Amino acid sequence: MAPPSTGQRRSPHAASLLLVFLLLLPGGPRADELDDLIDSVQSVVDSVAAEATVAFQRRSSTVPRCECTHHACGGAFSASDSCHTEIGDAPLCGTCSGQKLDFNESFVLTPPTTDVSDLTPDVKDAICMYRGIDETFAGAKDSFGVRAWTYVASTDGVMRTWPGHAHERGADVDPDLADANLRGCRKYDPRFRPWYVAATSGPKDVVLVIDTSGSMRERDNFLFGGGDTRTRWDIVKVAILSLLDTFSINDYINMVEFNSEVKSLVTELLHATPDNIVLLKDVVEGIEPSGGTDFRPALEVAFDHLITATNRSLSGEEFASSNCQKIILFMTDGEDCTLSDQPCKFTPPDNVTAVDSLLDLLETKQQELEALGSQRAHIFPISFGFEADDEIPKEMACANEGVWARILPEDDPLRDLNAYTAYLASGRGDAGVIWTGTYEDEFGLGKVITAAKPIFSPKTASGENGSLVGVVGHDVRLEDINKVAPEFLTVIRRFIQRGFSCIESNFTGCGLQLLRGEAAQCPERLKPADCYFFETTGDFYTAPQTDPVSFAEAEQFCKGQGGILAEIDEPSEEDLLAAMATNAGSWIGLTRDRESMEWMWRSSNETVDRRSEIWVLTEGVSLTNPRQMCATIDRRGVRHNVHPTACEMRTHFICEFTEEQAPAVCKNGTVIRIDSEYEYAVPPLSTCRFEEEQLQAATAISPAAQILNSSQVICDLGDELTTFEARCCDNCTAQEGS
Repeated sequence: MAPPSTGQRRSPHAASLLLVFLLLLPGGPRADELDDLIDSVQSVVDSVAAEATVAFQRRSSTVPRCECTHHACGGAFSASDSCHTEIGDAPLCGTCSGQKLDFNESFVLTPPTTDVSDLTPDVKDAICMYRGIDETFAGAKDSFGVRAWTYVASTDGVMRTWPGHAHERGADVDPDLADANLRGCRKYDPRFRPWYVAATSGPKDVVLVIDTSGSMRERDNFLFGGGDTRTRWDIVKVAILSLLDTFSINDYINMVEFNSEVKSLVTELLHATPDNIVLLKDVVEGIEPSGGTDFRPALEVAFDHLITATNRSLSGEEFASSNCQKIILFMTDGEDCTLSDQPCKFTPPDNVTAVDSLLDLLETKQQELEALGSQRAHIFPISFGFEADDEIPKEMACANEGVWARILPEDDPLRDLNAYTAYLASGRGDAGVIWTGTYEDEFGLGKVITAAKPIFSPKTASGENGSLVGVVGHDVRLEDINKVAPEFLTVIRRFIQRGFSCIESNFTGCGLQLLRGEAAQCPERLKPADCYFFETTGDFYTAPQTDPVSFAEAEQFCKGQGGILAEIDEPSEEDLLAAMATNAGSWIGLTRDRESMEWMWRSSNETVDRRSEIWVLTEGVSLTNPRQMCATIDRRGVRHNVHPTACEMRTHFICEFTEEQAPAVCKNGTVIRIDSEYEYAVPPLSTCRFEEEQLQAATAISPAAQILNSSQVICDLGDELTTFEARCCDNCTAQEGS
């Protein structure tokens, strides 16, 4: 077996898995036969993935010529009326031999709740671009011949499967799982299946940190006309349950719920086996929100789980940690107790802000992980609803190489968690075929193991990785494996070991910022300096290291130096001020005029519209509070980071000077020039337009998909058939199949 590729770390589990090889060696020929089988299956996946990649790149020319595809939930089949035994019998057909399969065409499944009579452009594009790979499907056979399914699934949730076969529907489907838009056909989303998850993310340790405070019982009807009766917890629970379905056998996971108190599911990370995932789901279902919101103890416990797991693994304990990526998913609907009147377990010292105190704790914990030889943890905060304060969550993401997202009641949680899943997939661009653990096939094959491979859009001209566009998979039935090597456990371990290597997600340049997007991009991490020159405005800027002061004292200081409290004249200047601001916020020259009651810049006297992009978006922030007549800017992002503040509050500030008025520190001190030659550590998206345009062009929906009729994409569904009628051979009777 080839050694791990450069840049990948092999898990300590490899030591125990080496024993597997030694166990196989005495069998010689059997081991060779097993290797031949593995190689033949991987060859199938490689060939289909290569063709799917080409199909994606050529979609603009092929989609306009799209011919309709049979939907697996339809009833108007042709070649699939033929009875076949290659893939065995269908359990739903009882004692009947064989089942109806189409070896001429693949069938498609669309994402749950899709209206096939009114397909969206992205779904039409995904169906049509892979319409022409049936020949590749038919020619890609492993050592068994045709004994299982081969398929490609897009990030939009469209799945094309060969050979074509009918999907379960009607009375055979649990009503909760039936899709009303598809005649009660069983809902199916490939993005939650083990093979998709395994292909798009490497092994990882994950701690879910979940806000279960009393505010989770509230509804966000103020935004949606009262039509949505779900509570925030209802929405969060759906997101968590969906997320739990995305973990694979190579992952380790725990869950921390918090309100005024903190509670862990168990004292250590759990191996993400199917049984443990069910256990986690049961816990989520039983949660009753109550109490306040205290971030710090929950995050401290989450880090302690990661640190303890790493220590246990270093001491030689098996199944304690993946020893790969460390991730904290932090979900909240409110603001930390330090920013409200709620009691907290920990009160920051008088000279330390609440935000700084929490970020300092996280950095201390990160250093503990690094001291053990571990990767730093990536934090992905998720705010639910507009009432959720985003200051601390956003700044946590920016300080810990993560991505922040906000989920609203009408949103698809999986779609809004795309940055998290795309982040995990980003390191798999050059990955080969990986193998899943065993699981029950959704389409009736019984226990299977799958070889899968992600497919990506092309890299940009500047070298940024392309975006994940789909996953190719090929199943192998365990009963077929056992014919080659009866040592069941040995075989399974060997298969999994083929794909068990750590993924290094090292973003450079614009990569992570593009993943964050406009709403969540982070400010630059400026090196310390006495003064900063910004070429775009031609002005100098300072952030004096004085004790915190009131707004009036800050303005007086800047004027005494010959300048003004900094103002925002254009978006790129907001980028700079966010980079210079303190975590808790710095004074800028913006106040609410007491006569007009409008927000105005102190020097230019220009009015700032209440709909301006500079204002924070949190629903609880008021621009008309008479006790908050001044403004600060913080590091929660480069847009929507200015908020009203009581003028007497004491904090730091930013001064702005014209070149003629520049103070001595801007002439004789350390000056950093932010100009065309400046190299950003965290580039603003405004400097990433070329890469962004390339990525958008590489993944843009085909123009033809915008105008194709749905009937050109999905063939007529035909008569409404039962599962038995659609799947079982014609010589099979209902009595035999019952």
